[in-house]
Amino acid sequence: MSPNLKLLLAVSFPLLLMGCAEKPEEIKTEHSLSIFEEITEGRIATDGGLSRGVAWGDYDGDGDPDLYVSNSSGQWNALYRNNGDGTFKKMTEGGFDIKVFSELVRHGGSAQGANWVDYDNDGDLDLYVVGRDDEPNFLFNNIDNLGFTRITEHPLTEEGIRASMACWADIEGDGDLDIFIVASGKGPNRVYKNLGDGNFEFMEEHLLSEGTGRARACACGDANGDALPEFYIANAQAANDYYVNLGNWEFQKVEKGHLVQDVGYSYGVSWADYDDDGDLDLFLANFDKMNFLYNNDGSGNLSPVMEGPVSQQMGGASKGHTWGDYDNDGDLDLYVANGTYRPEMFNFFYLNKGDGSFEQDFSGHLLKHADTSAGAAHADFDRDGDLDIFVANWGSSDQVNRFYKNSTTGSHWISLRLNGTQSNRFGIGAKISLFSNEKIQYRWMYPVTGYASQNDYELHFGLGQSTVIDSLKIEWPSGHTDVHPNPTIDTHFSATEAGALEIKP
Repeated sequence: MSPNLKLLLAVSFPLLLMGCAEKPEEIKTEHSLSIFEEITEGRIATDGGLSRGVAWGDYDGDGDPDLYVSNSSGQWNALYRNNGDGTFKKMTEGGFDIKVFSELVRHGGSAQGANWVDYDNDGDLDLYVVGRDDEPNFLFNNIDNLGFTRITEHPLTEEGIRASMACWADIEGDGDLDIFIVASGKGPNRVYKNLGDGNFEFMEEHLLSEGTGRARACACGDANGDALPEFYIANAQAANDYYVNLGNWEFQKVEKGHLVQDVGYSYGVSWADYDDDGDLDLFLANFDKMNFLYNNDGSGNLSPVMEGPVSQQMGGASKGHTWGDYDNDGDLDLYVANGTYRPEMFNFFYLNKGDGSFEQDFSGHLLKHADTSAGAAHADFDRDGDLDIFVANWGSSDQVNRFYKNSTTGSHWISLRLNGTQSNRFGIGAKISLFSNEKIQYRWMYPVTGYASQNDYELHFGLGQSTVIDSLKIEWPSGHTDVHPNPTIDTHFSATEAGALEIKP
């Protein structure tokens, strides 16, 4: 069947396609690896619920990532603190913890997207959670990594903001983070300008503050290389939106092309440089038809890739997803969470073959779970140099979420956290280039991913068998560039803008 005929069928008969997912045993791959092992012990692995979003972040500043999970239908949200020994403590288990963190977890409503974000630029991670009902969104201020205070009188928590996701970026390059919220249910999308000191202004007349309440996900990334973030919005049964940043809060809406004219039930989106050519490409997850991978021509023009499993997989009801070098071989792989239960509804996992193409892998525990999934995100929770994945499931009130430990061995790696000084404190918007073995890898600091979720702020590079890194270049949002020669492999680093590269646990 030709790609064009597949596309026609996807538009005309989406419900038929929902029953046509390929069976795992029919998919042939060159790999026989079992990259992931399921974690089955501890509350983080056994909790069930109507979970939607996943957010990793080191909220307590102890060097390892913690996890927040948003739940819907009135269930409490969940916070899991990393103990640093491969285990987690759920912060609702009594004693001092419940007093300090009660506001953070004793809420749920119809919670969707969650972000660990330093909204007030004071150097610690605060928390923002959006929901689809009329209950105000949640904003929690981190008090010196010791606890949180709920902020209620704030533009970001006013009543009537029904949303599924929020994207944070420094829109105009002034050193603090602005926010774009995609509306789900009623009303337009909303963009807010950061005025400093944690104060925000709703830009009601701005081009980004339009929409009909059909949005499900947003993604921000510098698509054309001018150090300013573009925004893409995945809409449900309506044309998707793409806004090009012209600077000084001016945007141009793209009106033509497959990117904005192909209509489906789009439910997740993210940027990633899957072919390592130095520009950001785009993945779009659809609920009712095939997903799409869009390739960037280097100038911000995005064209659909009509060959290969990533763009031709049908019947997945796809939502959340996360890019990462999961096998540590030096290129970006893709995990996709699928969201409607069927006995053969498995999440998708694509291994990058290193030439811009992919093969699908169903080995190990990926074959076992036909879950109803929503958000997914990654972090190196056990600090062993590979990326682990947490998946939020919402199939029933007690369906467990999934926590997968990466068991990759034998390949080298390096990771990096950013500390902005002129730029925002966590370096959102920075571009990092790693030069090793006559190859260049690229990463951007945009942790929001897929649907309603966020990866950890640590940037990870797999190195394969390479044992020497020539240099690491960081292009900060402020315009400053740092170059660090010969960083040590198999090491976690922290980089300060215009400063040193320091080893971190």
